[in-house]
Amino acid sequence: MCDTLCAVMSIRIIAVFLLTCLPALAADEFTLYELQQPETHQFAITYDVTATREGAPFYFNPIRPGSVATKERVIERSSGKELKFEVVSGKDAKATGLVSPETPDKAEFIKVHLPGPVPKGGETRIRIFKTYTDAPSYSLTDGKLIFVRPLGIKRNVVVLPKGWELVECASPGIISTDEDGRVRVSFLNDRDDQLPVKIVARRLP
Repeated sequence: MCDTLCAVMSIRIIAVFLLTCLPALAADEFTLYELQQPETHQFAITYDVTATREGAPFYFNPIRPGSVATKERVIERSSGKELKFEVVSGKDAKATGLVSPETPDKAEFIKVHLPGPVPKGGETRIRIFKTYTDAPSYSLTDGKLIFVRPLGIKRNVVVLPKGWELVECASPGIISTDEDGRVRVSFLNDRDDQLPVKIVARRLP
C-alpha cells in the first residue's frame, strides 16, 4: 500500500513539475521512447518540437526529476545541423524569461541555442536526442519489464526492446510491430494534463 501511494505521489509531483517548467509557445511536439533492456533502467528519447516564440534565441527542454540524462544531442530538423546546448539550472533558465517564473531554482534544463532568434510569424524545428537512466520509471520486476511514466505532450510512442511482448497497457494505445520485430505502442494524449502510462511486458519464449 505504501509503495503504491509513494508511486502515485511521485507521479503527481513530476506532473506538477513538468506543467510549470514546460516552455511557453512550443508546438508540433512528438516524443519517441526506445526502451533498452530493462536491467539497464535506460531508455533513449527522441523529442521533436517547434519553437514559435517570436525573438527567442534559446529553447529550454526540462530534465525530469529523478532521471539522469546522457548522450544528449540536438539538431535543427530542416537542415540536420548540430546545435549548441548546455545543461542549466532552473534559476538560470528563468533569468531568460523563456520559462515559467514558478520553475524551481534547482530544476535542470537542456538549453538549446537556436540558429537565430525565432522570426515574427516563423518557427524553428528542432530534434533533441538523449538517454535517460531512471530506475523508478523503468525496471525489471519478477521477470517482467515495467515502464511507468506520465506523458505530458500530445503524441508519444514507446518501443519495447527486441525480444519482449506486451502483456499490459494501462492507457489506450495503438499496438504495432516495427520491421525489426520490436513492439510499438502509440499514445495520443487528448487530456489537459499528464497521460498516466504503465506498460508491462514479458520476454518472448
